[in-house]
Amino acid sequence: MPGPTPLSSYAALLAAAAGDPFVEHEVGPDLLAPPLALGGAVLYRRMTQLGFTGAVCLGPAPDVRALLRSEWRGHPGWAAERSITVEATHRGLLEDLGVRGLGEWHTMSALPGQLDLRPVPAGVMVERTLARDVARAFVGEHHTARWITPDPEGEMWVAVRARGTGELLGTGLAAYTPSGATRLTSIAIHRDRRCQGLGRLVTQALAEVGFERSPAVVLGVDQDNIVGRTLYAAMGFRLDHELVSGILPPAAPVSGRRVASTATGTTRESQRQRGLP
Repeated sequence: MPGPTPLSSYAALLAAAAGDPFVEHEVGPDLLAPPLALGGAVLYRRMTQLGFTGAVCLGPAPDVRALLRSEWRGHPGWAAERSITVEATHRGLLEDLGVRGLGEWHTMSALPGQLDLRPVPAGVMVERTLARDVARAFVGEHHTARWITPDPEGEMWVAVRARGTGELLGTGLAAYTPSGATRLTSIAIHRDRRCQGLGRLVTQALAEVGFERSPAVVLGVDQDNIVGRTLYAAMGFRLDHELVSGILPPAAPVSGRRVASTATGTTRESQRQRGLP
């Protein structure tokens, strides 16, 4: 089979991806590298919530295998690529290719009207805007700010407070993806108030505000976060892909020179979601 063919435009990428929500909701018109296609498989670069970039390859299994076993990093814009994400069923392929630091995670999405929205329970209230310094201080105290970038595009915080006292019980962060969808990025609950349904309430508040400004709300969650996956599915988020991500070995030398091995992705792509409960 011949090698992959470069796609000339954003429209060509969308057409090759055949309406895949992971592409439509997370890749914007300003492409980060020329996408490649081989058969029904497509390879493109996406931006994670942490500001790193990484390659994603989706499509029929035989075509994905053929593309990733080709000299795709010899194409313009791909020589230094180190991060790769594929369907979790291709984990063995990544292992064969020497990919390390593998982590499995799920990407989920929802459109307006698809979520099971519940009334705010008695005793608490939702605050649809929260000052970023207050929110970030709360996250640092009750969770971790490790997975929050300094200035995400479209940064938006919500909060849940105790009715009467105003005590801050939980916060949630969302930001824009490059395509304009709203990505749920971080949820933190007061350490003394966990397992009381507040995580769902914060998630719902983020989604409601997200739908007011975006055509879709998306999130990612680690495969081993069964509680989180169960919650999001129960709320109505649709499972788009079960994925595995990792770091590629350095590319082979080209024209007598070793290709630079500067990493462009995270060690474990699934780490981007550890800010979610």
